[in-house]
Amino acid sequence: MGRYKCAYNCESSSDSDLKFFKFPLYNPRKLKKWLNNMKWDDWTPSRFSVLCSNHFEEQYIDRTGKCVKLREDAVPTIFSSFDDTQKEKAPINPRSKQNKPSAVKASQMSPAQSQTTTPATTKPSVQDKEPSQAEEPSGDKDPKTPERWRIIVDEGLMKIESFPHFFHGDYCVPQRDIQWAPDYNVNAEGKDPENRIEVTEPWQWLGLDVRGPLPETLNGHKYMLTVTDYYSKWVEALPMQACLPEHVAEHVVDIIAHFGYPLRILSRLPHDIVQKINRELKEQLKVTVALVVHHQQTGTADLITEQLIDRMVSDLVEEHAPDWDVYLPAKVFSLCFKEHSQTKERPFSILCCKEHEPLQSPRQLNWANAKIQESAFVVR
Repeated sequence: MGRYKCAYNCESSSDSDLKFFKFPLYNPRKLKKWLNNMKWDDWTPSRFSVLCSNHFEEQYIDRTGKCVKLREDAVPTIFSSFDDTQKEKAPINPRSKQNKPSAVKASQMSPAQSQTTTPATTKPSVQDKEPSQAEEPSGDKDPKTPERWRIIVDEGLMKIESFPHFFHGDYCVPQRDIQWAPDYNVNAEGKDPENRIEVTEPWQWLGLDVRGPLPETLNGHKYMLTVTDYYSKWVEALPMQACLPEHVAEHVVDIIAHFGYPLRILSRLPHDIVQKINRELKEQLKVTVALVVHHQQTGTADLITEQLIDRMVSDLVEEHAPDWDVYLPAKVFSLCFKEHSQTKERPFSILCCKEHEPLQSPRQLNWANAKIQESAFVVR
């Protein structure tokens, strides 16, 4: 049976009687107190990071209800000494054959370390072909080895949020003995419904990402644009020669022409890039609304589909490096016509076989883009 993993790497975190609590990511003042007490340098919790109840005094734990939870003023205060903690978090050089990654668990590493280090005792269960998981060989780099690709994101968001490509921040790979913390409403644990947006129908809210740089194909493509419908799990994936706003906008216009206008499109691309994409879309579509919204939850609103896309990209890079763009349509076709593990239906059936009528004009919202950026998305 799976278990949670305390971000502090407690030896007793396998105790079935322990309770686990998520970090208050959406309360900066409270989060700062938590991190100051931990006394860890260069580490930022993800939305999947948890601390076990051993780090909290009993006065901070509310056991009166059906579920054990923390009180509003709860702050973790019980930690090992600072010197011991720093020794545990000593950096490991993945290029050295003498220093094995198994000496340090993935939950101890900073996100930057976890991208390049794979625990020796753990086998990946989802993206076992992910380029970013492979251990870097010592010596000169093989020129035939494809470059590592990544999801292009706003670096500012990386400080507070984890993304599927990096396996949820703290953890280098999805470990078999770890049960991910449940994805509750990320805004004050659901206490403020005003800041929650529910995805309730197909082609309502979409997520836009750019992956790359990938091995350059004979056609000059080095990047991949993906647009995902959070409700139906339908995926559009298109190759691009460069990650430029005009290229992204051109493909989005084609997608809208086929499927109609969504409510809005979430993207974690850098904020200035999102603004330029919106300017291009307004000019090409002759609209006045900003269709793309900068949002940090773009990749985490639908983790399963994001992992499927990442694995698809990794397979293409490994199997068809010179012409992955030629094989891309077939791979996307397979994703959209295969039963999704979450909905138990094919994305094609939900989006195209249930009387979805493409809208030929932008939909008006009751929220401003600033309000959308502050809201947490829940897929029903």
